[in-house]
Amino acid sequence: MTTTIKTKLFCLHCQKEVPHEIHYFDVALSLIRCKECGTEIKLDKKRILEVESLEFVDRLFTKPRRLTEELRKDLTQFLSTMPIRIATKPYRIAKEIVKKVK
Repeated sequence: MTTTIKTKLFCLHCQKEVPHEIHYFDVALSLIRCKECGTEIKLDKKRILEVESLEFVDRLFTKPRRLTEELRKDLTQFLSTMPIRIATKPYRIAKEIVKKVK
């Protein structure tokens, strides 16, 4: 799904604030186009996936710390939700990956 937003941004080529179109592919930024001079900044899907992959890896490495914080905050809540979270985590990860690849 592609979404287009019209706004005013500072254009490096025009050296002033002018109308731009910002295009999103799903939730990822894919293109910014200056309506005044036509200059475009593109982000290709491969690069977007690389950035998202880095964020995913970062979340993966910080998960033990985040779980420890949850455990300290509310042990009862943590223990009551853990079985369902463990059971559904593979599905949630697969769903996230499929969504980002589309």
